Amino acid sequence: MITAVAVCLGACLAYAAAAPAAGRRLAPAAATRLLAAGAVVAAGCGGFVLAVLAAVWIGQIGEVAELGHWSPVALHADSPVPAVVGAVAGALLLPLAVLGLRLAASRCRALVRVHRDCRRLAGPGQVAVVDSAVPDAFTTPGLVGRIVVTTGLLSALDPDQQRALIAHERSHVVHRHTWWRLAADLAAAVNPLLRPTAATVAQATERWADEDAAATVGDRRLVARAVATAALAGRRRGPVPAATGGLVPQRVRALLAPPPRSRPLLAVTLVLVLLAGAVGAVGVERAGDSLFDHASVATADR
Repeated sequence: MITAVAVCLGACLAYAAAAPAAGRRLAPAAATRLLAAGAVVAAGCGGFVLAVLAAVWIGQIGEVAELGHWSPVALHADSPVPAVVGAVAGALLLPLAVLGLRLAASRCRALVRVHRDCRRLAGPGQVAVVDSAVPDAFTTPGLVGRIVVTTGLLSALDPDQQRALIAHERSHVVHRHTWWRLAADLAAAVNPLLRPTAATVAQATERWADEDAAATVGDRRLVARAVATAALAGRRRGPVPAATGGLVPQRVRALLAPPPRSRPLLAVTLVLVLLAGAVGAVGVERAGDSLFDHASVATADR
């Protein structure tokens, strides 16, 4: 069991350490999908292992063992997990679970509020122009989102840049970038070590939309100018708006460079790390079942 725990947690730590740098090298679409899904897998495997370790420790309490109909003495004798490790696992698991649930509830309320407030502005997949001096643009959540753009931002862009902006926002709608980011953020709430990975996913969604916009308008420099102009317009009015999310200088530099290359070897390496974590989690699950099964048999034999 200890070996399986080490393999799973080691793989999850390795993924958390390597994913941000790998995401910056991968093509944006691949980085978004792989890092967001991988963050969920890493957080799930790590949380599951903590839960098993805590369960083995809690199961040695007499009252708990009586409810579960197993022998706490046999469980204690067979368990390779020191009591302090189980206690630490339980102490970590509860607050992390609470943080995850709180973030999920908060984000869901915010998404529902945005969807409700904007659903009358335009039909699904359509563009709504809001009369506001604040330069901003964003997409609403949903099966088919809406694109909301303010007159303040449109007035800062020339017609070609406006076309690039709409193409960028339409990419967010088509590829449901809100949900990829939400998945990564929830994983980071459960496992704070994944916060840099979630930040990389957020940047990758912006880069993905930039690349889609460049392919749509056929001019990477035009999209770079639109991003920079929107960012400057936002800075003059205050905080950087949603339309210029992410790290703008990096986005502009990427658009002024050739299109990103696919890096299958890097992607496969990340997948193998995640697979190792999943295999370790399965090993922990089987070892935990075996411990409780043996403790149950010991009770039946008494």
